[in-house]
Amino acid sequence: MRIPHVLACSLAAVLAACGQSAAVPEDKASPNSRGTGPSVEELCVNTDCGEVIPLVAIPDAENILFGPGGRLFVSGGQNVYEITRAADGAFAAEPLSALACNFTGLAIDRNHLYASCGDSRLFAGKLDDALALEPIFQFTGMCIPNGTSIGPDGRLYVVDEPLNCEQADPKIAALTLDPADPMRVLGQETWIQGSPTGLLWLGQDNVMRFPNGLVRDGNIFFGTDGGSVFSVVVGDDGAAGEITPLFFEPTAHDDLGLAGPDGLLVTDFFKGRILLLSRDGALLDETAPGTFVEPSSVRLGQPPMFEPTDILVTDKGVITDNSLPIDHLVLFRRKP
Repeated sequence: MRIPHVLACSLAAVLAACGQSAAVPEDKASPNSRGTGPSVEELCVNTDCGEVIPLVAIPDAENILFGPGGRLFVSGGQNVYEITRAADGAFAAEPLSALACNFTGLAIDRNHLYASCGDSRLFAGKLDDALALEPIFQFTGMCIPNGTSIGPDGRLYVVDEPLNCEQADPKIAALTLDPADPMRVLGQETWIQGSPTGLLWLGQDNVMRFPNGLVRDGNIFFGTDGGSVFSVVVGDDGAAGEITPLFFEPTAHDDLGLAGPDGLLVTDFFKGRILLLSRDGALLDETAPGTFVEPSSVRLGQPPMFEPTDILVTDKGVITDNSLPIDHLVLFRRKP
């Protein structure tokens, strides 16, 4: 979520008032692109059964991504970090870029980590022991590149979040990556064009106005759009199907994650909670408001550092502030 705090509060009040590269096999494209793991019935997404455990400070924490072997990456307002755990159980965050940037969405493809940045640069680096991110591409016509995911066709899909811009132009862009060189982008095109007008909507139509998060399972993308959660199918020819609204409430949802083969985890940025939804949009469970501090992303845990039923959340705290001690990667785990 990349919007000024004052504007965010104003938007909350408004909402409350109105209510092509070669195809890549799914198991090779991204470790977070398939709905595997525990079923929704096995998860604790409720403050009565779970508790928050802070793990490590991440300034302006924004996004979470697991890589091969359970490697964990988190983006923030200054860098992208690899999260590690020492023998004594203490967690640490190792910065991966020599250049500071307001990092947002993360994705993995062909053993390379991609990181979008709010200044319209795309960074990437090879997932080896000497992983170092470097800028490889400059987005064109983007306000704030945010939610980022590899598609079933091997393209890199990036949400353009419209707030903060003099002229809103919400969309999802698709980048074609060089099949021979993962560090090279061959081109950018608009995959879905949203509507630049109207924040007073109920999230019940198929028009995208305030996109933010993006996650994929097979040939279906799930995304957030203000108070709405939606799905859209990627056609065999790479074209976007119709946007299907799944869930709406008068708030602002930031990023979202897959909850096994049958659910979705969604952050509620304004109310400080996470929600568990079925794939057809039914609300199955939720934490109490204020459980988290402006949560910006959520993912299920992966071994070896976490249990499959663990839930990781980024507490963003005050947007664009990198100094207050309230920005963390936190663990939401079932109480003993």
